[in-house]
Amino acid sequence: MTVLAKSSTELRSESVRSLYDQLTARLKDLNHLNGISGLLQWDQEVMMPSKAAASRAEQLSTLAGVSHEMQTSSVLGSLLEELEQRQDLSAELNPYELANIRLSRKTYKEETLLPVELVKANAALNSKSVGAWVEARKESDFSKFAPFLQDQVNILRQKVSYKMKGGVCEEARKINEKARASLGLTEADECYKGYYQALLNDYEPGFKDDRLQALFSDLKQNLVPLIAKIKAKNFQHDNSYIEGDFDVKKQTEFSHRISKQIGFDTDAGRLDVSTHPFTGGAHPTDVRMTTRYTINNFQEGITGTIHETGHSLYEQGRNKEYVDTPVSQALSLGVHESQSLLWERMVALSKPFWTYTLPLLKEQFPDREDLQAVTPEQYYNAFNRVEPGFIRIEADEVTYPMHVILRYEIEKALVEGDIQVADVPDLWNAKMKEYLGLEVTEDRIGCLQDTHWAVGLIGYFPTYTLGSIYAVQIFATAKEAIPNLDEHLARGEFPVLKEWLNKNVHEQGSLRESGDDLIFDLTGKHLDSSLYVKYLTDKYTAIYDL
Repeated sequence: MTVLAKSSTELRSESVRSLYDQLTARLKDLNHLNGISGLLQWDQEVMMPSKAAASRAEQLSTLAGVSHEMQTSSVLGSLLEELEQRQDLSAELNPYELANIRLSRKTYKEETLLPVELVKANAALNSKSVGAWVEARKESDFSKFAPFLQDQVNILRQKVSYKMKGGVCEEARKINEKARASLGLTEADECYKGYYQALLNDYEPGFKDDRLQALFSDLKQNLVPLIAKIKAKNFQHDNSYIEGDFDVKKQTEFSHRISKQIGFDTDAGRLDVSTHPFTGGAHPTDVRMTTRYTINNFQEGITGTIHETGHSLYEQGRNKEYVDTPVSQALSLGVHESQSLLWERMVALSKPFWTYTLPLLKEQFPDREDLQAVTPEQYYNAFNRVEPGFIRIEADEVTYPMHVILRYEIEKALVEGDIQVADVPDLWNAKMKEYLGLEVTEDRIGCLQDTHWAVGLIGYFPTYTLGSIYAVQIFATAKEAIPNLDEHLARGEFPVLKEWLNKNVHEQGSLRESGDDLIFDLTGKHLDSSLYVKYLTDKYTAIYDL
């Protein structure tokens, strides 16, 4: 459907349904472009020849430019403006259609508020910043990355300022106004309070920073002592039967088998290998996920595959009736992460899962004598070892939240002006000592280990742990809704859970305004960190006999 530019008078004469259909035609074209970009990015990670890097960068840049032009076009703006003037929207459109208007209006405002010069400067900085981060990490010298991090913070502050002035970040503006009033500051004075709220909303729409602080405070209060108790036990379960020689080809076959049994549709997706596992693609009928395997660590391959399968089930399960429109897309990064973590932790790190899966694994690796003798209980214990370490992506589920909270506290203080860039290494090291009892001796394994800050992804880290809290609460509700769910899982009857998630999470898309709203409607409670704490405490008290 081609949408031609029309005058305001012409648009006023059209029905709400006609205006909405023209809007969705534009939105679908935009989504098609983004899908093409997604496939090019997947190909870049999985199959692209190395010499094609420069041309691929140009292709992606061209697509991004065309997409931005469409996203900020006067045609789209006129349609949204006219729909905003109509008083009869709820009488003409259903909740999913109303959500499409809400979501596209928000994105349009955000895209058009930022000056082109700032967008270009941001893109140029990201390229330089990543290079500086790589070099600084190699030399384990934060000072070589520090100027680029300061530039990222400065640009993010500029972005937030434009958005706040444009009326996009109301919650952030209120926080900022309150802080200015209490400090006796004028509009001309620098004050960055509330800016983190705006950045958080980029990744977890509608979620308030004060709620995040309360959730994380509860986790800190309870998990730091739990980690200390486990360390004081000075005991570890044997995990020798998940290490050693596990042929990668056989691991691949096994991972594919389990992924398909869980519900991944290989007629609507692919599972390949990449350096960094991810899930992408172009459409619910074309989902691309990747994993990686290590010959001497079976756990990494299977948990990585199941994690990405959780993401892929969300993508394949999106609402088909509203496909290619914003409402069919994932509500937030935290909700998306909840689906991968639910399958990885609630299912794959559970006793019922290994009751079913271990006999299949023994068949796959008949030459591993130690594996033939192991019990599901032993394998469950081996997969759930708690070992505080320096690297976030290698952390177990008990210590992982502390890695995230540490980053949240530092990046929030940095953006809002409570600390300076130069303070980051010492503050990082002090928090690692306080939270995990570890002495950081190198920036490489400390504040330089993640790439997020190098590309301006500040506000992103909290979504990892929000995903964990969502996952526990969603899974608890699934167990109430599905009789004898553990018995189903112990028999490998995974679709009963997948279908429940399809209906109650995946098909809901972005209908609601926040993950908290989705959780409340689904479980009858707002997001509750105490449920997550109880899950971890009960599980690991039993595993370590605390």
